[in-house]
Amino acid sequence: MSQASSGAARCRVCAAALAPGSDRCPQCGADQGAEACPHCGGVAGVSAHAELRFRCDVCGGPRVPVADARVKRSGREVPLLQKARAAASARSVWRAAGIAASALFGFEVFLFAVLLLVLSASFGLFAAGVLTMAPVAVFALWAFRRARSRGQDIAPALDAAWVSVASDVARQTERPLTASGLASTLRIGESQAEELLALLEVNDVVRGAVSPAGEFGYAPKLRVGAAPAGEAEADALAAEEEAFAAGRAAEPLAQRTAHVDPTKR
Repeated sequence: MSQASSGAARCRVCAAALAPGSDRCPQCGADQGAEACPHCGGVAGVSAHAELRFRCDVCGGPRVPVADARVKRSGREVPLLQKARAAASARSVWRAAGIAASALFGFEVFLFAVLLLVLSASFGLFAAGVLTMAPVAVFALWAFRRARSRGQDIAPALDAAWVSVASDVARQTERPLTASGLASTLRIGESQAEELLALLEVNDVVRGAVSPAGEFGYAPKLRVGAAPAGEAEADALAAEEEAFAAGRAAEPLAQRTAHVDPTKR
């Protein structure tokens, strides 16, 4: 955010005046808590999305927002987010191919029907029609199947990315982390935060603890520094977290964190 001479907060995009504590511009809608996107590298905000949960305002790639600037990301979520984006892109391509093939098949059926009316039915015409339409129909079905298969890869990768970022938050907390605290940091509802904390506890990242004030929360079992992991280590840890997130609980996190409230901090 930029600051006006009077000290009032201004939007970093359109310079409109912001209400105290506001993190989204009421005029242009720009997110004021911008971070560098792991996909396009642009410093941009994020917007809520029904499937990707949050996506970049510039490139549309999936992202996991962190409202607390003190949290240092390990980077393990990056390959997982990239995998989710690649799966979403591949699904779109295969779906478009299936639609195009279906349209071509429909045109071939229409043309074949016209030829039957004009030339009358014959074995040669029937055989030519089958040999022409069958490959198109098979390709259309295969393309839609591929699109569905690639679509099923999106949620597990996103689940693992959210678990990874939640792990970073938990390991860097200075006091027992509560569901409300994690919800505020990751911009999700408290119920979704509770699910993430439960997964972290099962994965031996945190343990139940009571603060000096008597408030129950979760403390990290192993506090780590802010130094990011190397690329090979990050990929290996990301793969482990993806396998863990994909194999846990009958209900995937995709159903728990898909409906986020961008107004909750």
